[in-house]
Amino acid sequence: MKNAAQVVKEIGEALRDVDEQLRHHPYPAALERGEVPVEALRAFPGTQYHVATSDLRSMAMMVQRFGHTPARGFLNGLLQGEFAALDGLRVLARRLGMTQEELERYDVTPEGFAYATNMAWMAANVSAAEFVVGILVNFPMWGFTCGRMSRALRARYGFTEQETVFLDGFANLPPFEDAVLPIIQEGLDQGVEPRLLLRSARFFQAYEKMFWDAMMAAA
Repeated sequence: MKNAAQVVKEIGEALRDVDEQLRHHPYPAALERGEVPVEALRAFPGTQYHVATSDLRSMAMMVQRFGHTPARGFLNGLLQGEFAALDGLRVLARRLGMTQEELERYDVTPEGFAYATNMAWMAANVSAAEFVVGILVNFPMWGFTCGRMSRALRARYGFTEQETVFLDGFANLPPFEDAVLPIIQEGLDQGVEPRLLLRSARFFQAYEKMFWDAMMAAA
C-alpha cells in the first residue's frame, strides 16, 4: 500500500518545473519594480472576487459531501477561511476605488476564472484525498506569490498592512501537511490511485499559473 507522505513527495518532484515557473512569474516581479499601472491593479480584486465567491461554494460542497468523514475539520477550516478572505478582498478593492457593485460586474476573463472552474469541478466529482492534495501542493505557492504581491503593494504603491490583509492571510498560512496526510492516506487505502492525486495537484498548479498569466496580460 502506498504511503501518503511518499506520494506527496513524488508529486512535488513531478511538479518542480511548474512550481519554478510560479516562483519566478513575471507579474509579481513587475509589481516589485512598480511597472503595473494602478488602474491595472483592479484586475486582481475584480477577478479574485469571482474566484473567491465560486471557491466558497466549492468548499461548502466539499463540507456537504465529506462532512461525515475525518476530513470534516480540515474542509470546514477551508470554508471559514474563504469567508475571511472575501472580507479582506473587499478592503483591497476599496483601496483601489472599487465598489461592491463594480466587483460583481467586473468582466472576468476565462483565463482568470479557470482556477475556480477547476475547483468547482473537483468539489463535485473527486475524492477528498484528491481535493486536499491539490490544496496541499497549491496553497504554499499561492501564498508565496501573495506575499510578494503584498510587499510590493506596500513598498511601491503605498498600501498599508490593513489594506493587504487578503494577501497576507495566504502568505502567512501555517503548515498543514500533518492535517491532510491522514486524509490522503485514507483515500489511498480506499483505492484512490496515485496518478489521480498527481492529476489533481497538476491541475491546481496549472490553473494558478493561468491566473497569474491573466494578471500579467491585464497589466
